[in-house]
Amino acid sequence: MLKNNKIKKVLVSGGAGYIGGAVTDILAKRKIPLTVYDNLLYEHQYMKPVEFIFGDIRDTKKLKKILPNFSHVIWLAAIVGDAACEIKPSLTISVNQDSVKWLSQNFKGRIIFPSTCSVYGKNKEMVAEESRVNPLSLYAKTKLKAEEYLKNKNSLILRLGTVYGISDNFSRLRMDLVVNYMIANALKKGRLTVFGGAQWRPLIHVKDVGEVIVDNMDNQTKGIYNLVTSNYQIKNLAKVISGLIGCKISYSHQEFEDQRNYHTSNQKAIADRVFTLNKFREVADGVKEISNLINSGRVKYTENDIYFNERHIANMHKNGKIT
Repeated sequence: MLKNNKIKKVLVSGGAGYIGGAVTDILAKRKIPLTVYDNLLYEHQYMKPVEFIFGDIRDTKKLKKILPNFSHVIWLAAIVGDAACEIKPSLTISVNQDSVKWLSQNFKGRIIFPSTCSVYGKNKEMVAEESRVNPLSLYAKTKLKAEEYLKNKNSLILRLGTVYGISDNFSRLRMDLVVNYMIANALKKGRLTVFGGAQWRPLIHVKDVGEVIVDNMDNQTKGIYNLVTSNYQIKNLAKVISGLIGCKISYSHQEFEDQRNYHTSNQKAIADRVFTLNKFREVADGVKEISNLINSGRVKYTENDIYFNERHIANMHKNGKIT
């Protein structure tokens, strides 16, 4: 370990979430002291046996009191997804953008921050970190702004591809992610419907995200890195999932409403050893995991609103439970 980034204790904001499930499992397995800080937006309880503080990242008074206890922060807390972010834009800006600005001004330790490849928007060519950004949504715009606050800090910014798979045994499964959603549809409906299909998506398994985050906490690597392990056109992703599950595919000429289209290079991350995994997980691993979960009956209804960020936040907003 390098002395200037030596780990004393790690604060994982949003640690009860989807990516947080993988991150906290890996930290605990490696016996790295950690505390989860989360407002349980998607959960009624947090049962993982790690230190936990209930709190909102907008509560800067509370954070200012506890931050001196930590040498590292993994800042996972965010409103995630284009549609979810549009429900209450002021909330999205406060959580995704303003909170990161405050963190950059009030924490002197090491920061690991997941951004998104959505900042590239719509690009025909393979995109790398120096490529033109073209954010098409409030989600991408707030993440891009947050990157600016951190770029001159002791921070590692990871532009994530679309995540998939199961993170741990505690965290909520997300069904609004393209791979997970297609797997569930293939199993439950026996058919995949592909709209257009030529659009590209970069992908990465949630556990690979967790490993890369933890692997890079105690080094000196800074700046922006794409974090993806594969790129698929949606039509080819459907073929892979169909082949593994044995379902039919139907194609629609109706244009898909999501205009994002980008395939992403990970060469900078490999060259700078941000990626040090010996073997990346593949789509087939996600298919196996989610198929086992659904076929065993452990997920009763894959269309439940809790598995979809937009639906859940919309319900919370409608019922006056988010401010």
